Amino acid sequence: MWAGVGLLVTLGTVIRLQQLSHSLFEAYAFRQTQTAFVVREYADSGIDIFRTPLPVFGPNADVPMEMPLFQAIAALLTHVGLSSSVASRTLGLLSFQATAVLLVVLVGRWHGRTTAIAALVLFEFLPFGLQWGASSMIDFFSVALALAMVVGLDRWFDGGRAPWLVFGSLGAVLAFLAKATTAPSWGILLLVSSIVVIQRHGWRATWKRQVLGYAIGPGLGFAGALWWTRYADEVKSSNELTRFLTSSSLMQWNFGTLDQRREVAFYGRIMNRVTEEMLGVGLVMVVIAGVVLVWSRSETDRIRLAAWILTALSGPLVFFNLYFVHDYYLIAVYPAIVVVAAISVTWVAQRLTDSAVRQYAIVGIVAVAMVISTTRTDLGRQSLANFRTSADSSGLGAPIRAITQPDDLVVIIGCDWSPVFLYFAERRGVMFRDEVGSFWETGEIDDYTHLFSCNPDLGPDDYLPDGYTAVRIDGNPNLFSIEPDAARADA
Repeated sequence: MWAGVGLLVTLGTVIRLQQLSHSLFEAYAFRQTQTAFVVREYADSGIDIFRTPLPVFGPNADVPMEMPLFQAIAALLTHVGLSSSVASRTLGLLSFQATAVLLVVLVGRWHGRTTAIAALVLFEFLPFGLQWGASSMIDFFSVALALAMVVGLDRWFDGGRAPWLVFGSLGAVLAFLAKATTAPSWGILLLVSSIVVIQRHGWRATWKRQVLGYAIGPGLGFAGALWWTRYADEVKSSNELTRFLTSSSLMQWNFGTLDQRREVAFYGRIMNRVTEEMLGVGLVMVVIAGVVLVWSRSETDRIRLAAWILTALSGPLVFFNLYFVHDYYLIAVYPAIVVVAAISVTWVAQRLTDSAVRQYAIVGIVAVAMVISTTRTDLGRQSLANFRTSADSSGLGAPIRAITQPDDLVVIIGCDWSPVFLYFAERRGVMFRDEVGSFWETGEIDDYTHLFSCNPDLGPDDYLPDGYTAVRIDGNPNLFSIEPDAARADA
């Protein structure tokens, strides 16, 4: 089996190498440049895991979201000559393939080789995986850590070997710190692992391993996530421009509203992404999964399949608005979705023939059909286009870079807080989302030489302190120089 796994992972890696040089100006450039910006700052100024330098709320802004483990590791890759964007994409690809290997290990252990290979084929080559497998995002990094938690502690619960406890516990702690919205969904698989182990060996023989595993694994990880959230909230609360990013301010943004959850169309939007980018003709596999769940002869198989289904559903149901707004959030449960399909395909093949060769053939044909069918959907075609081509980002930062020096600071208005313009301009600055507040009481206006606006309806002078004026630069309606009123009067 492992020769086939190596071949598929190698092929999946090779076809994604061209993505490493793609511009980050693509789907969710906001999020991708946010990650790469921190990588660049770490590369330039040194790594401090307790600071998340994101100079869009001031040149020294600290904007901690998740603990920046991904960004710190990616910054180390810049020391071998990679740019921040290539380093981020490279670590994204490594994380994607680490997820693939861990998924094969777990699925092979629970459901057999055929199912593991089927899951791997779908994971590697469906349009969703092709688009996001080498992105500048932390999401597959967090999924890989969550899977390491399950793989390690599942082995520890069953066999009691200490290295698996260390592996699983480390994965759990880092998973919760890397992205707290991902790890809980994969904890469902861990609970099922416990149930199966208790069924096999009894509570008395395993309870000590269970308690120890949960305590120093997800227990310690959850405590670490709470501690980090509190720390991050304190930091973000200290800057009035970042207070909107504290966890209390983002409750509705993360979990959604009751009104949203009552609207069938909202669920349909999420499901449409799953069907068009992941399942295609395999949508029938969801129905088959239900049949398998009811008719499977093995109680263990039923429990494990139910766990995969619940893992796939739990993320969208809990963090409803995040999954509704962001396509890429499905990364967190993408492996679970493909496993549900793979189990269903294998179940059908096993009932059609006793021949292992024919089973592999049937599974292969259905998996290829699923991949092909998803490439014919609207979202599937868009994902493939994003996978194949790179957008031109030269016009985004070039105008700012051409008229400023590396140490000049820039004011940006009307662009929300998207790091895109400052990232591609290779400059630092401050982005005002709405009110300026008291920023200029401590901000040194003389360090800011230019202003860039994404919205022509905004008055740039409203975002500058008294005594300073924004003067439009000829030939670019979005760019202004910042000048003292006296200097303008003298001119």
